[in-house]
Amino acid sequence: MSLGIFEEIERLIEYIPLDAKSPIDGKFANGVSIDSHFFFHDTDGVATRLGVIEPGINSVSFRDIVKLLNKFLKDAKIEELVVAQGISAKQIVRGNGRLDNAHSYYQNIQFPSQSIIFDFCLAALDGDVFDAKLYLTRSFHLLGLRRRMALLLSVIVNEFELRLDKDIRKLLTLIAMISEPGNIDVYFDVKNEGFNSRYATYLKEMQMVHLVSI
Repeated sequence: MSLGIFEEIERLIEYIPLDAKSPIDGKFANGVSIDSHFFFHDTDGVATRLGVIEPGINSVSFRDIVKLLNKFLKDAKIEELVVAQGISAKQIVRGNGRLDNAHSYYQNIQFPSQSIIFDFCLAALDGDVFDAKLYLTRSFHLLGLRRRMALLLSVIVNEFELRLDKDIRKLLTLIAMISEPGNIDVYFDVKNEGFNSRYATYLKEMQMVHLVSI
């Protein structure tokens, strides 16, 4: 999957009127909803060439952006959502003082680092705004989650009613699927002899994604 596709899709968020205090704290401007359409002009034609938008389409909604992400996330990898040249990679220093290259860094994103984005998705699916904001902040600052993607996800968290929307839940589930850590034992609830409620919710959502794909 080309990183350029995600960058072009994420760029569309700039056409949606938002009230954003920071890249990780955005919400819809007054009167805006997930289905509100706004003018979009593909100045350089890149979005059209990549198939992000269809020729002749000159408006975009938040839902359109979510659906486009859902379309390409099916075959994506977690490193396609983070900035390879971000702060996180620059902070990985070897004992001899040299920086590890970004490729090696992201190849080695494993539990628990990778689980930060996964835990964000589980918290958001569960409607836990506090935890979702906490994990999103860590994903942005520690893993280098791209600014526009972080902004989009912050809108989902802050606009509480969005968590019940089927396209939104599919987006969160797909991101969870590509960021799920190898060690899932931490999500096991010994007392109830099964996975905890958040992980159980994720499993149900994942089954729904698979059923729709069949």
